[in-house]
Amino acid sequence: MASIPNHAKHVRFLERHLSLLPGSQQEHDVNKMAVVFYSFTGLMALGIDVAEKYRSSLDWIHRHYITIKLPGWQQTISGFTGSLSVQIPGVNTVSLPNTLFALLVLKLMKDETFWDNHLDRQNIMTFVAKCQSPENGSFSSTLDYKNLKPSPVDPKDLRFCYIAISILYLLGCRNHNEFARHINLDKLLNYILSQQCEMGGFGSYNEAHAGYTSCALSALYLLGKLDQLSDEFKERTISWLCQRQVSREGCMSLLEPNANYDHDDHGGFQGRENKFADTCYVFWCLNSLRILGTQGCELPARLDLAEQFLLHRTQNTLIGGFSKNDQDDPDLYHTCLGIAALKLIEGSFDGVLFMPKNDAGLC
Repeated sequence: MASIPNHAKHVRFLERHLSLLPGSQQEHDVNKMAVVFYSFTGLMALGIDVAEKYRSSLDWIHRHYITIKLPGWQQTISGFTGSLSVQIPGVNTVSLPNTLFALLVLKLMKDETFWDNHLDRQNIMTFVAKCQSPENGSFSSTLDYKNLKPSPVDPKDLRFCYIAISILYLLGCRNHNEFARHINLDKLLNYILSQQCEMGGFGSYNEAHAGYTSCALSALYLLGKLDQLSDEFKERTISWLCQRQVSREGCMSLLEPNANYDHDDHGGFQGRENKFADTCYVFWCLNSLRILGTQGCELPARLDLAEQFLLHRTQNTLIGGFSKNDQDDPDLYHTCLGIAALKLIEGSFDGVLFMPKNDAGLC
């Protein structure tokens, strides 16, 4: 696939989010760094040089980087906040997701000066380490605003484990000893492995979920620990992922026909069993299959049907963008994930770090 149809409309849709959020998205004002990240990633995947076009915005991004030392703390932490509107003096507002989003944006912007001269890598790594649960090795997305302990009200799951490992990887960790220098790696690995499900995949309470599966496999890939998974489990996971493609012509043809599948979902992927197909799960499932697959081999899924699902059902050909399904309006998240999935099929997207290949010198 040389280019995505309606390319110009998708570019305009993404760029609108960088100037003024649509009314339906105003609730995300406190997460502006995420808005910038998804917009920039989608634009870069579409061939737009965001480093050149948005260079004047670098100062705005830099101002989201903060260093905190509250009264009574013996350590200083650094990270990125999601929006300047939530900065409160004396309150910790940095989070793991926004820190990862900002670091990836800096890579997309090729801002080596700020990266080399202003980021305090040790402070950021200290923040990551403090977000790890001492009990089971999982991660929260942020710290309690009064102390250096993981937030007691924040969920602890595989998403934040992946985010923490990605941050450490971007900051230079590449092997067991380097990761273990900053976090309890053994406890983290035990936690990730404890989330394996009997039918394959990863998830809570033995219910596999495509998003959590991608996060777990991506984290293990970055850690160089995929060998911690048994061959039998990998095979079950590949089978489970293939079965998430809603189609009687591809992988699903090996199973008993399921009359409950929505005919319009043909070719798409669902995130869990007995759910409707969704744009984002095309990416999450294919990324997991690519991680588990042999390099250079075709993925065991009907990529042509997945592409048709995205282009003919969830792509908005009027105003651009992609939606969750053909019932909803397009939104930034599903637009970025839809473009990423198409580029992953094409082979020009790094699903593990969620970046266009070769743009940040990391692939």
